[in-house]
Amino acid sequence: MTATDPTELGRARRARLKRMDAIHPIVAEIVDTLQALGGAAHRDLVADQIAVRRSGRTLRASPALKADVFQAFDAHCETTPLQATGRLLFHKPFGPASHRWALSPAASAFIENARRQR
Repeated sequence: MTATDPTELGRARRARLKRMDAIHPIVAEIVDTLQALGGAAHRDLVADQIAVRRSGRTLRASPALKADVFQAFDAHCETTPLQATGRLLFHKPFGPASHRWALSPAASAFIENARRQR
């Protein structure tokens, strides 16, 4: 493996994301974006909206940003303790091959309860 091998870098990044106890900042951005988009959206739209929020301008997400967003999503969904406790924040509602992402029922309920308490 070389330091510039993108496959190995991706695996290392996913492994690092899985080990984190706190919510990764990109995961938080995904949740915020899905909430703003009504709870579900195509993954490309989510990445593009994150790019817009970061830059303040209308633009498409760079390939690097898309890769980071997709890897953060996958790493969160692959985290076994979160799956076992039902604490996943989002999922693929149309199955593993789908590119549509949605907030999980638990995350939607949490956000709705927080909204009502304001």
